[in-house]
Amino acid sequence: MKKLLISFSALLLTACSAIPEKLQLAADTPLTNYQDALAVSYSDSVAQARWGGVIAKVDNLKDSTRIEVVHFELSPSTRPKQKDETLGRFRIYYPGLLDPMIYKKGKSITVVGNIAAPESGTIGEHPYQYPVVKANAVHLWKDIQQADVMLVQNPFWHTPSYWHHYRPYGHNPVVIRRSSSKVKKSSSAGNKAQNKTR
Repeated sequence: MKKLLISFSALLLTACSAIPEKLQLAADTPLTNYQDALAVSYSDSVAQARWGGVIAKVDNLKDSTRIEVVHFELSPSTRPKQKDETLGRFRIYYPGLLDPMIYKKGKSITVVGNIAAPESGTIGEHPYQYPVVKANAVHLWKDIQQADVMLVQNPFWHTPSYWHHYRPYGHNPVVIRRSSSKVKKSSSAGNKAQNKTR
């Protein structure tokens, strides 16, 4: 059982750290940090970035889509790690239409592209200087579904009949019940067992 749990954990970590194909870059690709963006020489069009964050605003322009993003650091999978603080915002320019009903406010996004000259704008009435990325690729992340998990002992579980006895209460296998409304309820047998323990 222990080996099974270790294998499952390793598989989960591998899946979580996998970078989406369109965001992958050669290992030796030089990337500009968000903090250094305003110091970049924009005459050098090869300055690249792989940034991410949460969408704050989407504007469909004549030949492109402009996305305003609240910047967050990236995980090993390049998914933005949302925190209570951010270093600032930046703008993405994507060559073509991105539907604002899909790329909507609050969604996590990661972009790969070239850094362009910063733009002046405002956040509310506050003047703001936006770093800009001309996108080669963008990736919209799916929402993570979370569920509360409760571990309980099932005192009615018993060993195979040829052992001719029940296991002591403290040594019963653990039953996992998902308490989130988004996850299917436990089986009726499991529910009956729960009711008997109350």
